[in-house]
Amino acid sequence: MLVELDPQTVIDGERFDDTYLAQDVVSCGAMREFCPACRKGQLQLVLRQDNVRVAHLFCYHCTRCFGALLEDGTPALCE
Repeated sequence: MLVELDPQTVIDGERFDDTYLAQDVVSCGAMREFCPACRKGQLQLVLRQDNVRVAHLFCYHCTRCFGALLEDGTPALCE
């Protein structure tokens, strides 16, 4: 199950108007799932790194962040 996450809770960055900007975020590869919000972008896996606090899935098309949960509600990605 995918849940949308607030970018401010997963990545260190700054909000400018309706945009949240972060530097040096590197994805680790494309997933087979497409974004549940825009249905156009293929989700990218982003693991914890310098300014990434929580591993998550990211859509480059609509710039939304998602967390993956197992059926019992526990996170599917490593913390």
